[in-house]
Amino acid sequence: MSFLSSLVILCLALTIHALDDSCETHIYTIKTCSAVITFSGNCQSMTVNLSHTEYAQCTSNGFFWSYPLNNLTLVIETLFTEKHQAYKISLNNEQLFGAITNVYRIIDNKEIEITTHEKTLIQQSDSNYQVILKFQGPTRLGRYGVNINYESV
Repeated sequence: MSFLSSLVILCLALTIHALDDSCETHIYTIKTCSAVITFSGNCQSMTVNLSHTEYAQCTSNGFFWSYPLNNLTLVIETLFTEKHQAYKISLNNEQLFGAITNVYRIIDNKEIEITTHEKTLIQQSDSNYQVILKFQGPTRLGRYGVNINYESV
């Protein structure tokens, strides 16, 4: 069975499971620095904290948000976070077009809209050496998934 076929079956199983009211995040590693993010249950907003994970050790990460509905917040930390060094995130914004309606930056618990139609979205780390991004998807399923790829520089 091909990888794509396995992923489709997995996602169909998650969709069926999503009929209950539980709301859980699932991260399935595809390979080093790459994973599929899914939610089970009726989730309006979920947060994926990448702090102290294998993904914080990568300078380039690729996530596939399967069934991008409602809101996904990513708390991004990198090797620079551990060293208390400022850094920037360079997000491939083109891959978000058509699936993500708005992108917000969260600093000190305040949301600032940073939606743009530029090819790349660059954000500086905050005083905690994090970049927290909220991706707002549609309320009705329009796409199977969206790639969220970024590099830390």
